[in-house]
Amino acid sequence: MADKFDLDALAEELTAVRPVSPAVAAALVGAVTLAGTGLVTQLLGWRAGMTEPMFLMRTGLLLIVGFASLAAVTGMARPSVGLHRTGWRWAVGACAVVPAAAFVTALAGQTPVADRIYPGDGIACLTISITIAAVIGAALTLWLRRGAPVSPERAGIVTGLSAGSFGTFAFSMHCPHDDIVYFGLWYTLAIAATTIAGRLLVPRLIRW
Repeated sequence: MADKFDLDALAEELTAVRPVSPAVAAALVGAVTLAGTGLVTQLLGWRAGMTEPMFLMRTGLLLIVGFASLAAVTGMARPSVGLHRTGWRWAVGACAVVPAAAFVTALAGQTPVADRIYPGDGIACLTISITIAAVIGAALTLWLRRGAPVSPERAGIVTGLSAGSFGTFAFSMHCPHDDIVYFGLWYTLAIAATTIAGRLLVPRLIRW
């Protein structure tokens, strides 16, 4: 029995593991986002009106949610006592104003909703944003596998949320539409889809 609980013997079998670096995760996300932005703008072109208030507002919100959820991802990979990383929830709550405003605007507007959502462009937005987000999510998931997330489900949510935000940001550099009904619908769908996918897929890949 003494040998079974010999702590020295157990310690000898341990191998040192290098802690995961949040800087590596940020670099991965940044590199894929820049590559996605470059590919989108090379193939489809830069949007006109880069200083339009609505464009600046939406890209700023995307970056806020993206960075806040990325900070949560990197924090979950390195759990510690006493730290509560809930900033991403406040960011999401603030951004929820956009789809709500889009809904109210669609109901109150004089222009038919069908003329404001541009389905062809919207499907392209959805497809490209999710594709870029999938690559970002894959990179983050591989990085997370080296960490120790104590809540895989929550880690999956914020991974999908961060990936979706940055993927949509990359496409927004081309997106020519500033109508809040348009991006309130399609951007929300893209981020919601990646968040759900993250919740369903990521926990299976990073569980201890």
